[in-house]
Amino acid sequence: MGKGRRIKFEKGSRTDKILKKQLRAFRKKFGRDPGPGDPVFFDPDADTPQPISRAVMEEGMREVAKLLPPDIAYAYLKTDGLLLTVENEHLMAPEDLEAWHAAIEEYWAMHEKQEDEPN
Repeated sequence: MGKGRRIKFEKGSRTDKILKKQLRAFRKKFGRDPGPGDPVFFDPDADTPQPISRAVMEEGMREVAKLLPPDIAYAYLKTDGLLLTVENEHLMAPEDLEAWHAAIEEYWAMHEKQEDEPN
């Protein structure tokens, strides 16, 4: 099992609502509260609590990325779903912040390189 991390969020926030929705869905599907090893985002078609497949997760991420500015979408996909905002920056681990900023810089470096290339 992977190493978990605790983050705090405000009661009534969008994150709070999403997690409560997932908890209700888990209870409805499996007839119990999730345990420590159960995934928050689970495969709704599985008979036992299983994480969503990587393919399904990536498809959802691509759909979200379509709504973002290109540099932010690139960093979001490159960092497996990190989405840095003013509101959540203080919650991110230093290594996640570093990965986010590196992805943004990589996007702009590629963009500048494309502009510099002759047609």
